[in-house]
Amino acid sequence: MVFKKIFTLLLFFTIISSTFSQIADKEAIDNLIEEIASSSDEELDYTSLYEDLYYFAQNPLNLNTATRKDLEKFQFLNDFQIEDILEYQRTAGEMQTIYELQLLKSFNIEDIRRLLPFVCVEKKEDKQLPDFKKAIKYGRSNLFLRTQFVTQQQKGYDHDDDVFEASPDTNLYKGNKFKYYTKYQFNYKQNIKFGFVAEKDAGEQFFKESQKQGFDYYTVHLQVNDVWKFKTITLGDFQARFGQGLISWSGLSTGKSSYVMNINKKYDGLRKYSSTDENKFFRGVGTTLRIKNFDITSFVSYKYIDGNRTLVDTVTNQIDFEGSFQTTGMHRTPNEIFDKHSVSEFVYGANIKWRKPSFKLGASFIQYFFSESIVKDQIYNEFAFQGDHGLNASVDYLANYKNIIFFGEEAISENGGYALLNSAMLRLAPQISLGILQRHYTKDYQAYYAGAFAEQSKTTNENGIYFGTEIHPVRNWKISAYYDIYEFPWLRYGVDAPSSGNDFFTQIDYSLNRYVKMHVRYKQESTFKTSSDDFTGVVPLVPTTKKQFRYHITYSLSRNLRLKNRIELSSYQKGDEETETGFMFYQDVSYKLRTIPLQLTARIAFFDAAYNARIYTYENDILYGYSIPGLSGQGIRTYLNLRYTVIKNFIDVWLRYANYSYADRDVIGSSLEEIQGNKKSEIKIQVRIKF
Repeated sequence: MVFKKIFTLLLFFTIISSTFSQIADKEAIDNLIEEIASSSDEELDYTSLYEDLYYFAQNPLNLNTATRKDLEKFQFLNDFQIEDILEYQRTAGEMQTIYELQLLKSFNIEDIRRLLPFVCVEKKEDKQLPDFKKAIKYGRSNLFLRTQFVTQQQKGYDHDDDVFEASPDTNLYKGNKFKYYTKYQFNYKQNIKFGFVAEKDAGEQFFKESQKQGFDYYTVHLQVNDVWKFKTITLGDFQARFGQGLISWSGLSTGKSSYVMNINKKYDGLRKYSSTDENKFFRGVGTTLRIKNFDITSFVSYKYIDGNRTLVDTVTNQIDFEGSFQTTGMHRTPNEIFDKHSVSEFVYGANIKWRKPSFKLGASFIQYFFSESIVKDQIYNEFAFQGDHGLNASVDYLANYKNIIFFGEEAISENGGYALLNSAMLRLAPQISLGILQRHYTKDYQAYYAGAFAEQSKTTNENGIYFGTEIHPVRNWKISAYYDIYEFPWLRYGVDAPSSGNDFFTQIDYSLNRYVKMHVRYKQESTFKTSSDDFTGVVPLVPTTKKQFRYHITYSLSRNLRLKNRIELSSYQKGDEETETGFMFYQDVSYKLRTIPLQLTARIAFFDAAYNARIYTYENDILYGYSIPGLSGQGIRTYLNLRYTVIKNFIDVWLRYANYSYADRDVIGSSLEEIQGNKKSEIKIQVRIKF
């Protein structure tokens, strides 16, 4: 025991000397989300991840009382790290200092630095039932008010207000160019969460005509945890996540990323919903009942969604449904307003899970009904979900034995299609981990709410096997790599025959010292697409390859000044067509003034990239904002973020200015988003009030 305390104390001074200046909460969160988002070529919803990280940045998680579900909220922790923390709780008792993490074989100094802003070590306290009187007295509230707009004139707004009186069906935006956003959050510990979000998109009306209720979109939630035998109770809007996502996984659904070992979907069950995506959530009530080692979850949801409709006869008001849903969430033009909330959606489901410290087994089902039928006429959609109802069921498992973790899920759909996902993760040595994931999704597997590990966005028509490894060869070095090989048994959009492909990714991270970190990354995607050439008869598939190379460095010149540089190259080759290339370089500055409560982040990025070789890059934004634009064309991208604390722990103000300046065009955008000129600028203003 004495040796343990002395060793821990030495570790404390060793690490504290290299981390005397922790990254500010916002910057730490941005860094983590950028790492998770950097391998994705699509705009995912990071709201829930952002909320979890920011909550723990303000209310650090006590590692002595942390549960598996608590730790799973940290997407950057892999399964071995979570298991090591839980095992340490069981065998070594309470931690005396956070730096005992160094005793765990799955943690190095960089892992601890990453975790530091979000955790603490305190004495255990008996778990108490939620006290609503204390909640009202000690709960914390945050109110966010935000507006944003594009400064240049866009085609959709170039009209007089009376144009719709003369022609009600005019295809222009009926509202102004401002986007309004209001968010209220109330938290009492981890027990009670209540809040709402109201949003008006640019081009939508506000307190007039089709939007007499003010905002176009509202979401409200209440979540209560650990009441009597109920682990969770959710009212209003919520997410439901089961197993590995083969039948239901709403919200952020991570896949391949630089966290190559994070292939196991974590933090399943019910959770409140507070994002602005107007489709990917349930509305109703859900509960999770805990009885000994069993968790029994059930939910029911009913809400309206947008459907594509056509007014066939203006005399009889005959309306035809076009067989598809509208998922943009935009209600700006007369046609978009006409489609709003034209289809009802009724969903219910359940999950039962049996848990042991090193094993869990679950079974789930979900059934859904729509008031209109989905119809898809394209050949590649022959086996896709159609009709007005569906049903899915699955079983899932997770087992941990020494240095091996097994997990998976097996599912079926109402039409007889099935999906299988199985994986094993091995810790071959403290410095070497290996992950293998196999999936087999039949071409006729239909799961409308699925969000499982896949190369494509839908969980169907795919077979593949993924290999990932993480190696720490020497101190301050890390090598991450994955190889994923897959095939598509049936046609896909833009691919008029069965096809196959593979992805290769590798990244080398190096920390020179506490001030300087860098990484080098290479990624290659090889697949097939239908040829663009003119052919008589069957059009063949041609190989398509996209390559990306990145060098990134972060360095601190002082406690208050941090700089980042990145250079990224890309290329895209389709068949015998000319190779398309891309280039991007940026300089980031993050500075915190000493004399006044003002922080700023800024970037200037130079890019020259063909569309198919476009380069995605994460941008710092205001709190709870994020942007991952795909840079293409020739130009300069700049932005400046300012945060000013008006009254400490009470009022903060954010201002963001971002601009595109193109050298290869005089018109930006198309259709109603078109701008005459080579510049596009956006301003965001946000106020937060804490009380």
